[in-house]
Amino acid sequence: MAHVFVVDDDPVVCRLAQYVLERAGYSVDVFYDGEDALAALERGRPNVVVTDLMMPRMNGLSLLHRIRANVAWSALPVIIFTARSEAHELQQAEEAGANQFLSKPFSSAQLLDAVRRFASPTT
Repeated sequence: MAHVFVVDDDPVVCRLAQYVLERAGYSVDVFYDGEDALAALERGRPNVVVTDLMMPRMNGLSLLHRIRANVAWSALPVIIFTARSEAHELQQAEEAGANQFLSKPFSSAQLLDAVRRFASPTT
């Protein structure tokens, strides 16, 4: 079973993403900031990370930079979702190696399509 990390400081977004992905056959861990997700990466690697850009403690861009800087995680697919679509933030995320972007609010189908591009629900 493919494993997905969902990282967002909004519990509603996390619950929605978790529900959608688990119904589609994915194993999902939820984190409310980048620091907690980074600590979990030390314990085990998911197939894909879906993260918000704007979060407290460690934002999604910093998380993305840390993932890309670690040799063991550098190829890990990272999907960015955000309600803010300011061009400079998206450009920074793209330059840092984001694999795909989703705008909030996103549909269940959009989330599933994005995750399916990088991880199969059964392995």
